[in-house]
Amino acid sequence: MVYLLDLSGVYCEPVEPRLLHLLAKQSGEPVFYLSQAFYDLLPRLKAEGPSVLEALFPGASGLYPKAFQRRPMAFPEPFHLVADLPPPEGLQAFFHPDKLTAIRLALKALGLAPEEAIYLDDNPLWAVKARELGVRAEVFLP
Repeated sequence: MVYLLDLSGVYCEPVEPRLLHLLAKQSGEPVFYLSQAFYDLLPRLKAEGPSVLEALFPGASGLYPKAFQRRPMAFPEPFHLVADLPPPEGLQAFFHPDKLTAIRLALKALGLAPEEAIYLDDNPLWAVKARELGVRAEVFLP
């Protein structure tokens, strides 16, 4: 059995809220005011990469890698990362802005049938969607 781990929420602590707090701290703006602009940019961030964060303020894209904080725990082996956010330098992941497509890419590249993988995500909705692909999926609870 091969494990497919969601990059943001399983392998790393949830990236989006961490990034939002880093952006708020650096800009001096309250999270409340910055959050709408950030979530409006999220589809572009997934599709185009961290450079789109510069629309928030100069230097914002430099905070992106700092938002990926690995969980200090052992994960089941063998595992591969799946991401709908571009992985920062140094992390290898099967990436696509659509998470289900990222899972499909991982299965294809690894030569696995869906039933040969277990997908772990911290979001129950993504676990349900992965099951619809035929992948065994479980909700990750740290």
